[in-house]
Amino acid sequence: MNGTIAVRQVRADIPVSWPILDADRSGFQDYFVQLLLGSPGLKGRVLDIGCGRNLPTALQELAGQYGTIDGIDPDPAIAMHPLLSQRWNSPFETSAVPESNYDLAYAYNVLEHIVDPRAFFSKVCGVLKENGVFWALTPNGHHPFPVLSRSIERLGLKGMARRRIGRDESGAIRVNDYPAYYRCNTSRSVLSAIRGLGFQSATFFHYPCVQWDTYFPSWLRWSPRAWDLALGTRFTTLMQILIIKLDKGDRVD
Repeated sequence: MNGTIAVRQVRADIPVSWPILDADRSGFQDYFVQLLLGSPGLKGRVLDIGCGRNLPTALQELAGQYGTIDGIDPDPAIAMHPLLSQRWNSPFETSAVPESNYDLAYAYNVLEHIVDPRAFFSKVCGVLKENGVFWALTPNGHHPFPVLSRSIERLGLKGMARRRIGRDESGAIRVNDYPAYYRCNTSRSVLSAIRGLGFQSATFFHYPCVQWDTYFPSWLRWSPRAWDLALGTRFTTLMQILIIKLDKGDRVD
């Protein structure tokens, strides 16, 4: 327990082997999708926070699985999103998204960009129904990747990184234009931000991902791989991917 919030830490039930993880580098995305598909709130009214212009390739399996889906994003490209019933082109925290309206809300690779975690989670809690649930996937703040990301940004090298490694093999954007702050990317920082807001439980899922070596030049990729072999695939709190589930009610999805 953390105050009045029930807290669980869950290690993904997958083989912790570098060769297996290397062969299935999108496994963490599939894991997140399966968690969402198993959440009853997905069949109700859903809010995609930071939805962009469409579902990312990694979440395409969710298409057609929603009851109703709305979205919010400060990027005007949200106008092109083909799946949304309602949309708000606005920062989430100051938006007109109605209160107590959603069974489920989720944020995919969004938390690392949040400036004020308390304001963000307060808004999340406000838009959820009494038994609503919030899901998020984000890099783990205890992993070296956020340090690398912030260092590149602070040195003014993000533009160069975007030009060199900005898209993955499928053409999806890997390095975006938004500043990253990593202020709510650990269980401790999330629990601090949500205390007293009305969430009843918080579950943190940890998934070992080895994909970050693609951000390094080929001659230096031994370094992240050595980290993964020695630490990142062995110790739960050091695994790269953090998936967060916050419940307003007492149910367990």
